[in-house]
Amino acid sequence: MDFVEALGQRMGEIANACTACGKCFTACPMTKAIGIDHAEPTGVLHGMIDLLRGGEGTEEAARWGAACSSSGLCGDACDYGVDPRMLVRLANYAHSQKRDGSAVKANAIKSFRAMAKTVRVVSRLQLPKGEIERLQPTTAANKPQVRPDVALYTGCNIHKTPHILILCLDVLERIGATYQVIGGTSACCGINQFRAGDGETSGRAGLSTLSQIQEIGAQTKVSWCPSCQSQFDEIIIPNYEKMTQDRSFTLQPFYEYLEERLDQLRPHFSHVVNKTVALNERPGLPGVARAVKNILGAIPGVKLVELDVPHVGLMSNYLTVTPRFKEELREMEFQAAADAGVTTLATVFHACHRELCHFEKDVSFEIINVMEIIGESMGLHADDIYKRIKMMDGVDRMIAECGDMIIEHGLDPDEARDILLADQLAAKPVQGAVMERD
Repeated sequence: MDFVEALGQRMGEIANACTACGKCFTACPMTKAIGIDHAEPTGVLHGMIDLLRGGEGTEEAARWGAACSSSGLCGDACDYGVDPRMLVRLANYAHSQKRDGSAVKANAIKSFRAMAKTVRVVSRLQLPKGEIERLQPTTAANKPQVRPDVALYTGCNIHKTPHILILCLDVLERIGATYQVIGGTSACCGINQFRAGDGETSGRAGLSTLSQIQEIGAQTKVSWCPSCQSQFDEIIIPNYEKMTQDRSFTLQPFYEYLEERLDQLRPHFSHVVNKTVALNERPGLPGVARAVKNILGAIPGVKLVELDVPHVGLMSNYLTVTPRFKEELREMEFQAAADAGVTTLATVFHACHRELCHFEKDVSFEIINVMEIIGESMGLHADDIYKRIKMMDGVDRMIAECGDMIIEHGLDPDEARDILLADQLAAKPVQGAVMERD
């Protein structure tokens, strides 16, 4: 059995298990934003099941699948053991295949190449070669010679906000954990190819990365990126298990790894961090939200404030398909944070940070990543160069700020200008394609 066959088998199993009761549709926070909240829930689910079985589905089913923000709020609604988020993702994959036909591979290649180019350029506009090599080792000299404690799978796009990854590595070193970093575009989870409907290439990429992580031989396999975590948990690992009968491979989110080692962390929380903090909370990986709150609660001086606002999406950029809804949620959160008198709005994930950090100049609080708070409590610091650049007025100033890095890495100044200009004008992070969400 190959990857595509395993995927098809799972689609059939889910289609057979779903009763089309519609409870997951009713629980979804995206239906009103895309104008299908008045659709008959059972009818939409019958359309999803039809898509899974290779049919045409319905217009509402196709729109729902394309708009999924992976909030995961649908999961508790199902009484029949079906993972509704996986159902929707697989139905959207099937719809993309049927709609685009032979173009799916070209679409997947275009999406991946655009993402790879922006990751490469944006990361190199910020860091010298030595730091780039530390975050994404390519030489044997920079790889551990003995089996490390942790294989840290970064995904691709955290390299656009490298200060977050630097702090992750610094924290691991501080608690005495050895690690090997794996990530970047040479270790792809296959999510962009999957979204494009190219199951074959998605499987080849994801299984290759799974093999690379296994080859490290680390006791613990940890991931940073929630998109990669979701892709592995819902697509790559289940298909790998069907293909091999091997059920030993697991990935653990980075914050959950730290939470399990809170007793090791506590002695290093030696600096009081006098901040009143609200989280830019995302519900897609509930264990991560719990872990972050427990870690911040252990840091001296931190006061954590809960904001009474909707939590939607795996990350902020998963709402790109509904820009007005995304803006409304952002403004609601900013207002609630201001009303609560917080000093800090803390993003949990890298894409959320890219989406929000530049608004710091417009609000009454700082916008930083959770890792910066953890780092400050441990006496660790990494400059958020991405935010500094993004808050600048005018692309010429941005280019001047990055001039040394453009020269050091031999970047094309015009290409760098185009990427920075697109980022500035869009008021959102540099992305490879409209639906590239990682």
